[in-house]
Amino acid sequence: MENIIEIKAMSKEEAVKRALKILEATPEQVVKVLEKKKSRSFLGFFAKEGLYEIEIDRELKHSSSKEDKSKENSTTNNNKIVKNEVPQEETIVHAAQDLLDRMGLDLKAEILRADNKSAVVNLYGEDNGIIIGKKGKTLNSYEYLLNTLIKDIKIEVDVEGFKEKRNNTLRDLARKMAEKALKTNKPIKLNPMPPRERKIIHEVINKYPELDTYSEGRDPKRYIVIKRKK
Repeated sequence: MENIIEIKAMSKEEAVKRALKILEATPEQVVKVLEKKKSRSFLGFFAKEGLYEIEIDRELKHSSSKEDKSKENSTTNNNKIVKNEVPQEETIVHAAQDLLDRMGLDLKAEILRADNKSAVVNLYGEDNGIIIGKKGKTLNSYEYLLNTLIKDIKIEVDVEGFKEKRNNTLRDLARKMAEKALKTNKPIKLNPMPPRERKIIHEVINKYPELDTYSEGRDPKRYIVIKRKK
């Protein structure tokens, strides 16, 4: 006799574990696991359980032997070897895509550039605006999370050239505020920005010998002040 049960869980493994407990079965009796609705979670927030259909065969009996275990261990070891041989670029793309899928976003990840120290990942798809967020805040959080997962290389994430457009906007803003500071002789306070964006502002203002810049406050509310040198 076969049994089918639907389980809500955050992962397939968790769903199977619950099903086995409810049906009083063993892992060897699992015939099929169907993911009917994908679970979603981002940075520990907005968690939503997926729906899994687990099919159990109660008549299936598992016969274990040393030879079976030996083959299983051999397969596991071989899988580990293969995993270690996966190129770094493929590992990055897989991690980036997995995060997007967990967020439930219709986006794809690709590598634009990569070397031993850094990589640039591009995201593209219908949900560009969602992953970018207001002034790139969501994108910055996504990039930070991806770098915590891939620690051996510095990863920059862009969305179809958004960051370059944002950089040009920041440079224009810096030049405009520099002219305003020179004209009014008053300090100019900019809105809070992440470190990467503040660096761009500093670089532009440093080209004006009459002006100086410094940052005040604490992240994420740290901002730049532009003023004329004394």
